Amino acid sequence: MPSLQCAVIDRAYSLCVCVVVVFLAGCGKVGDPLPPFVRIPVPIGDLAVRQSGYTLILTWTNPARNIDGSAATDLSEIHILSNDSPLTTVTVKAAGQIQSYETSVGPALAEPRVFTAQAETARGKLSEISNPASITPVEVPGRITGLRAVVDQRKITLYWEKPNEHPELADVYVVNRTNPPDEPAMVTETRFEDDRYEPGQTYAYEVTPARRLEAGTVSGVGSEPLTVVAEDKTPPGPPAGLDVVVSDNVAFLTWTANSETDLAGYRVFRSEGIDGEFKPATDRLITTNAFIDSAYRSGVYYAVSAVDEFRNESPMSVPFRAP
Repeated sequence: MPSLQCAVIDRAYSLCVCVVVVFLAGCGKVGDPLPPFVRIPVPIGDLAVRQSGYTLILTWTNPARNIDGSAATDLSEIHILSNDSPLTTVTVKAAGQIQSYETSVGPALAEPRVFTAQAETARGKLSEISNPASITPVEVPGRITGLRAVVDQRKITLYWEKPNEHPELADVYVVNRTNPPDEPAMVTETRFEDDRYEPGQTYAYEVTPARRLEAGTVSGVGSEPLTVVAEDKTPPGPPAGLDVVVSDNVAFLTWTANSETDLAGYRVFRSEGIDGEFKPATDRLITTNAFIDSAYRSGVYYAVSAVDEFRNESPMSVPFRAP
């Protein structure tokens, strides 16, 4: 009986060894070659279009990955279509990067335009078509005229006139300080004040009229840049309302205070005749709108000028003859 059990065990062991040998031999067999991965970019999903003047600006983000999840390392071109017809091909700058393209509105104002885009790899593999971006171009106001700047009273003030072309469409104006850059401002009047500047620095401005529609604001034609050196060379206005009261052989001068915010003070002048030389009645700058002249003489003439913080001086006021 024991020899029968041993024989069964030996046979079972031999069978296991054969199975293992056959299995290991099968593991070493080379299978059929697999096809190469096909790298197809994911479609563009944020294509957008807006109108600026008579230009349409398209923006989008290049695909960052392929449909299998791998990085889109071989993007080559973006094909842009307008109303299903090829418009242009743009070279890809980088995967995952925002790009843009500008095209003229052309003569087809008020006609709907639908744009789409398709990414292509260096191996010629095309993505699916992007989301559609639709727009209907409209008429816009033309370029403003007479843009100029005045540096005075601690601010730069821009002035301009309405556009010659379609002024009725200029609902608002967008003021953009381009150098150094600042947040654009929107105003309804033909003037703008900028008090965020450093004296002596150079600034550049552009003013663009815009048309308001239910869907939003459409920019018109932008102005040429205006360069401004922030140097206040504008004098105050001449003082008005000069009056002289004499008491105990002393003259009391008063006048209407100037309204300039950068006013530093006043200078008082005296002359023996209205056509004579007006000489300073004092060397100091008067910081109020009043002055006492103890050197008064009957019949002398007085005049007053205003001086600002940048030492700009106004013309003298109308002379006043003391009693």
